[in-house]
Amino acid sequence: MKNSPQGTPPSRKTARVLFSRGQIILILVIGIPIPVCLVAWPIQVATVLASAGLLFYFLFVGLKLALHVASRRYVPPAIDPVSVDDPDLPTYTVLIPLYKEANMLGSLVRSIAGLSYPKERLQVLLLLEEDDTETRAEAIRLGLPDWCTTVVIPDLAPKGKPKALNVGLARATGVHTVIYDAEDRPDHDQLLKAVAAFRASGRELACVQARLFFWNEDSSWITRFYWSEYVIHFERVLPGLSKLGLVPPLGGTSNHFRTEALRRTALSHAVLPSGAEGIGGWDPWNVTEDAELAGAMAAQGYRIAMIDSVTREEATARPGVANRQRRRWLKGFLQTGLVYTRQPYRTARQMGFRRWFCYNLLMLGTPVSLLLNPLFWGLTIVYATTRSTLIESMFPIPLIGTLLMVVGNLLFFYQLVGACVNRGGYGSVKYLLLTPVWWAFTSWSAYGVLWELARPSTRHKWNKTPHGHDLGKEKSQHIEISGAGMDPVPKPALQGPYD
Repeated sequence: MKNSPQGTPPSRKTARVLFSRGQIILILVIGIPIPVCLVAWPIQVATVLASAGLLFYFLFVGLKLALHVASRRYVPPAIDPVSVDDPDLPTYTVLIPLYKEANMLGSLVRSIAGLSYPKERLQVLLLLEEDDTETRAEAIRLGLPDWCTTVVIPDLAPKGKPKALNVGLARATGVHTVIYDAEDRPDHDQLLKAVAAFRASGRELACVQARLFFWNEDSSWITRFYWSEYVIHFERVLPGLSKLGLVPPLGGTSNHFRTEALRRTALSHAVLPSGAEGIGGWDPWNVTEDAELAGAMAAQGYRIAMIDSVTREEATARPGVANRQRRRWLKGFLQTGLVYTRQPYRTARQMGFRRWFCYNLLMLGTPVSLLLNPLFWGLTIVYATTRSTLIESMFPIPLIGTLLMVVGNLLFFYQLVGACVNRGGYGSVKYLLLTPVWWAFTSWSAYGVLWELARPSTRHKWNKTPHGHDLGKEKSQHIEISGAGMDPVPKPALQGPYD
């Protein structure tokens, strides 16, 4: 394992600066000649740009196809959870960042109370922002159990989940640490399964990720697409990455860590925001701090694995909220990709070139594909209606572009349908006729990211996702725990761990 004397990866940088000096120079060297060359040689330059786009699609779609195939051969390790009566159970810290979620606090505490883990070995830290007086007042009104502690996060920029987690990590006493969000309802034995997974592996295993599953799939057409995409991500993408020995970008919740590994991977104390330094396990300027942490752990020589356990969440149901949430995800992916390409040679040596390349292809490729899609759709529509010789000249081998478009779109559509059929979401299949609308919607979010990144005031803005709009549906599906003595939360109807 590659550790610096201070336990900090030498190349781990923050997203506080969007571009490094080297990246700015590269952009200028490549970007400035393009307008000049377009004037002098318009067809040739357009052909080069179109060919570069096709090459990108070939790599990105090829990776997604490889992950889909590999996921079918992935079998999660057959590890039984340790006994709740095991005298050697380690202490466990549960970090729960909250903001403006007083309405979720009661059901959240009941859910954590239902975890099958000795409460005397649990340290539950509710991370409450200083300016969130409503949630702090609700915590006082509820009267929290003695194993649950509130931690007030200083009201300092940058605001967001990673800063709160860093403050919480500085207070963590557990051998292991897990993150849950306000709406999370984890399997009752998830901590026991995580402990078993850590015991069965060497210390190079730094984190295990549980699957996320929505309880409100049928609330709107938005939640149906969210639900399908989560099935694909947690049952195709992440298992495929694990099977191929690549870096699975972590989800924002239900990731279980060796606390020691988090501290060894931490950013230097000097780069953290003054007054709320904590321990920099997460980049406070990155709005997908989870995906970035996966890269940092890989660079440090650690490994991430999946566990066969489920956490239920609430999907966003309204377009406006979904747009803001997806902008945050895509902005964070771009931030992460830019950070891990600042010192490409050095970082690739640390992570291994194949892992580094595929990790950045996912981080940068996801938003870039959404930015390019409308351009290529537009060219296709214009050519189909006008048979423009100009467009035809941009694609010397049009068959390649056609195949990439057909194969890529069919693959992604097939995965959406497969997610619905394999996981019993038959009522959502007809909504997949709106897939082109959904793709256009996600591209709109991607272009919104460019606007946010262009302005310093929104570059690191954390677009908060409100929760609690579908709590009635949660109760109707009987997946809320109302006390520690209740029966375990039933799992969603699955045909198998990763069918």
